[in-house]
Amino acid sequence: MRRLFLIRHAKAEPGVGQEDYERALTDRGREDARHVASVLAARDLLPNVLIHSGALRAKQTAEIFASHWPRRVEIEEQLGLYDATRDMLFARTRALSDQNESVGLVGHNPGMGELAAMLAGYGPYPELRRVASKYPTCAVAVIDFEFSAWDDIDRKSGLLTLFLTPGELETEAE
Repeated sequence: MRRLFLIRHAKAEPGVGQEDYERALTDRGREDARHVASVLAARDLLPNVLIHSGALRAKQTAEIFASHWPRRVEIEEQLGLYDATRDMLFARTRALSDQNESVGLVGHNPGMGELAAMLAGYGPYPELRRVASKYPTCAVAVIDFEFSAWDDIDRKSGLLTLFLTPGELETEAE
């Protein structure tokens, strides 16, 4: 089995007056990342490795997630995730090392949301619709595949195990 975590970076500063690649997380973004990471840890849903795009906001999101998990998770940078299209992300996912059964990709929209919608073919219908309609900052889709190699995954071949957003966590807390 393979498990893929598709994580959109947390809320970042506006891009006015700075390079997009250097945009840092806002206070809210850091708080959202801590909260979502804690929920994943509580549900024992952790990848073996987190691969981020190299953009500051994606790197910070990956670092916050990893620091809030009870076991060590490798963090890697893969510049090709920055500004990647759905098809580029799909190709990168199929090229993942089979050494890691569970991988988290930390990147950007629209690619991350589109990839989640493309890969998730099974699961609760309301959740599949939510993934396809909106992929907010710090959203995480966990998709399971009944394959032994990443190269075997295909469109609509995954089971959407979880779709988690900071907004729904705020609603649950109220």
